[in-house]
Amino acid sequence: MQSKKATGKVEGIGSASGISLGRDTYALVSFSTGKDTVYFQGKDDDYQQSDIVPLRYQPKNPEDARIATFHSLWGNTIAYIGAPLLFLTIFFFAKDLVPHRSKILIGKKPFFKVIPPAKAAR
Repeated sequence: MQSKKATGKVEGIGSASGISLGRDTYALVSFSTGKDTVYFQGKDDDYQQSDIVPLRYQPKNPEDARIATFHSLWGNTIAYIGAPLLFLTIFFFAKDLVPHRSKILIGKKPFFKVIPPAKAAR
């Protein structure tokens, strides 16, 4: 599937309430597809009301439009791939963090526990 290019208008700046791990504000963007006007929440909060922004959308699902910036288009992909890759890279290159033949327990408390191997009796 190929996305289509369009331009949208920032209708306002919204804010999220509750516990948030990311940004608390977002741009509310509108654009036209034929006779319909579609509204969506942009991930970028670098815009002001009435700004014109480039965007991309799938013709079959225009509600899932994205502002055409690197962060909006690729941010989630980089986060979902980058975080596990960073974790694995650290454990691969820092072998002393987890001794050879150790057991790793994943639970509630502590979330991550390394149990060193038992020493052989002599």
